[in-house]
Amino acid sequence: MKLKRVALSILTALTFSLPLQAASTNSGAKVDYDAAGKEATKILCDYLKVDTTNPPGNEKLGADFLADIIRKEGLEATVVDLGKNRSLVCSRLKGTGKKKGIILMNHIDVVPAVAADWKHAPFGGEIHDGEIWGRGAIDMKGMGVIELEAFLMLKRSGVKLDRDVVFLATPDEEAGGECGAGEIKEKCPELVKDCEFVLNEGFSIEADDKGNAKYWGVDFAEKNICWFELTTKGDAGHASMPMINSSTNRMARALNRIVNAGPNFRLLPEVEEYFTKISVSENGELKKAYEDIKNAVNDKQKEPLLLSDLLKSSMLRNTISLTRMEAGYKTNVIPAKAMAQLDCRLLPDVKKDEFVAFITKLVDDPEVEVKVIDWQSNEPSKLQTELYEAIKTVAKEENPNIPVVPVIVPWFTDSHWMRELGMTAYGFQPIEVDKLHLATMHGKDERLPIKSLENGVRRMHKILVEFCAAK
Repeated sequence: MKLKRVALSILTALTFSLPLQAASTNSGAKVDYDAAGKEATKILCDYLKVDTTNPPGNEKLGADFLADIIRKEGLEATVVDLGKNRSLVCSRLKGTGKKKGIILMNHIDVVPAVAADWKHAPFGGEIHDGEIWGRGAIDMKGMGVIELEAFLMLKRSGVKLDRDVVFLATPDEEAGGECGAGEIKEKCPELVKDCEFVLNEGFSIEADDKGNAKYWGVDFAEKNICWFELTTKGDAGHASMPMINSSTNRMARALNRIVNAGPNFRLLPEVEEYFTKISVSENGELKKAYEDIKNAVNDKQKEPLLLSDLLKSSMLRNTISLTRMEAGYKTNVIPAKAMAQLDCRLLPDVKKDEFVAFITKLVDDPEVEVKVIDWQSNEPSKLQTELYEAIKTVAKEENPNIPVVPVIVPWFTDSHWMRELGMTAYGFQPIEVDKLHLATMHGKDERLPIKSLENGVRRMHKILVEFCAAK
């Protein structure tokens, strides 16, 4: 882990108090969103220079970076050492205690980046053509800075809060979070005491190719993970004399039945709401299909159209991906054993045993062993909450024609650790993200437009004021 070109002198300058002017909040306090956006831009540029690639992580450097900014604001920042140069950082703005608190959650670690593949240095924190470049700009140091800036703005404005606001940055999310958010329950539960809500990464504001918002997506659920290993055995033999029931032939037949099982669309009420509301931003046959999604999922001819968007269609079905296959060691030898692994992502209401039975029935061969090698599940968060309504209120104030919609994401985030603690967790990044920029996450040339960052700061602050300020 290397800390590259962190400009401490700039950090000192960043901690100036924002002038309370330019824009009024619902609480009556005034803030300067232009100044806040500029400050957030400088913080993010420096934060991206802190290499917290996981593995190995070395997130202590990122935690110390964030803690230093928080402490210079006169706030307490708790850095918890989790071992192996990994730390989390937490800070709390106290409210009246009338209502339970909210956690602004983000992760410090980032996935690896190969510098030779990038147009600009992945850990340079550079600005080019109005965009901030660096690994983590979108996933998710950008969101972390948006939460941090909004947190600092609440403190500076002195607005009275009915609930505590907790800033929480954790390590190890990109490797599952066991060495990060997964440690909170056992090692530092006091950090999240009296909290009921979580805002974390997840979905964002989907934008068109010109960067214009189409809708605000708030993920309230993540798909359950069910990984399978299929194994079959048979006699080894000379390849010149084929055996119809060899291990490889049995495996090929089983996998063929699984792969060709079809999408088996299922429409949950929240997903029906999602497609119906976003249909206004689509055109042609896709618009018609989304408007009448209830009938579209039962129309065989519309399957290719619905499946054309991999992310959206994942909300309509349980997905199965064949990810690993192993068999044989020599071309002219029929192997005695074959193995395959499947990564399945299940809709929130699907139970483990139910899906195991489904896969076993598809395989339809008692000589093929079907074994679950990983199962991770979490309960969806309810949507009828003050926080969800606060997001809708801010969205409507900005543009009444842009809907807020519930989303089920196919991936896992640290939100599931917080849901296991009984909290309502939403994944929502209040920034416009189009397909071009979405593709840079976990890929090359990751970057975030400065305008999106500025918008994110403004929206996050407004949501927090709407949700937390004393009424």
